[in-house]
Amino acid sequence: MVISRQLLKFLIFIVSRSAGFDNPLRGVYHKCEPNVTGGLCFETYTCMSSCRSAAHLRRLRPEKPDVNGAPSKAETYYAPLTGEQLSAKPENTRPFAVMINNIVYAQPQVGISNADIIYEIPAEGGITRMMAIFSHLYDIESVGSIRSLRPYYLSVALSYDAIVIHAGGSEQAYSDVKTYNADHLDGVRDGNTSSMFYRDKSRGQHGSEHTLFFHGANVQPLVEKYQFRTEHNSSYETGLSFADNAAQQCTADAATAQVTFNASKSTSFTYHADTGKYTAVQYKGDYKDGATGEPVPFSNLLVLSADMKTVDSYGRLAVDLIGSGTGYFVTGGKYVPIKWARSDINSCFTYTLEDGTALNLSRGTTYVGVIPTNGGSVNFS
Repeated sequence: MVISRQLLKFLIFIVSRSAGFDNPLRGVYHKCEPNVTGGLCFETYTCMSSCRSAAHLRRLRPEKPDVNGAPSKAETYYAPLTGEQLSAKPENTRPFAVMINNIVYAQPQVGISNADIIYEIPAEGGITRMMAIFSHLYDIESVGSIRSLRPYYLSVALSYDAIVIHAGGSEQAYSDVKTYNADHLDGVRDGNTSSMFYRDKSRGQHGSEHTLFFHGANVQPLVEKYQFRTEHNSSYETGLSFADNAAQQCTADAATAQVTFNASKSTSFTYHADTGKYTAVQYKGDYKDGATGEPVPFSNLLVLSADMKTVDSYGRLAVDLIGSGTGYFVTGGKYVPIKWARSDINSCFTYTLEDGTALNLSRGTTYVGVIPTNGGSVNFS
């Protein structure tokens, strides 16, 4: 039997109307296939039971295509701190914020190529220390060397809702840990962490403070012992956005960038077009991961200006990371001036272009250098 498409539409309409009543249906649509004449072959079956309300009607309705009429694509997942594509939905786990020794005697650092984000901020005495943000840590063989905490590094860690790992700290840092109820693992004052940390005696020629490391596998038992919260609260936000074409936001060339913290410390970066990454040089040598022997690559450089001042006779600093400031975003061999903002110590950093447009980072790891508003600089070429 060959029927026209118009008649078929009418029959389906009658069937749909009928499905809302408590009457048995006959001649319900079963299968339609085009035939050689351009009509449709229409087969029927008999529904011998009562067909009620929407239940049967839902079985009659075809599955909805997407807006383009094609099957819906599988959902795509991205890592929260790098924007890199993942094969499965990422877990909502808190990262770790690790204090890393950065004086010349502490090179090379170990395990840092596994970090998602690395901060470099001045400390007392003209040196800098680093805080490495790891979204995963338990599978990393070793990380270090580990150094002491300062209040502004704790502030960075709290912006990521991170569990802090450090070896000692200033008295103000310990006070702030208590004030903000920060989850932390301390390799100096907490005797319960001895199972996690170890000393690399080969690095002791310049002092034992440069010898402390930890095995990633030994972190999890302590996290469980202390019953640290391991997932973000539902309200948590990273403040980060990513895009494949982030370099299009930039307005000038940056094949190289030199970040100057003070008269005695700077870090220089060189862009490699073949990889799309920057690598760093400090102390006249490549910034390498001692575990791999390879330079640490970065997709993004953020250089942020912040107010700093000396607060004690030892030369310790206060760094103001609440409020707003200016800076630069560097990616893909180019840079652009930006603004940063943060409302309170538990809030994330947010970044915009100078006109207020939200900034997109390139997918991959990020270096963040925090320089003093007065005395710091960044130069591009």
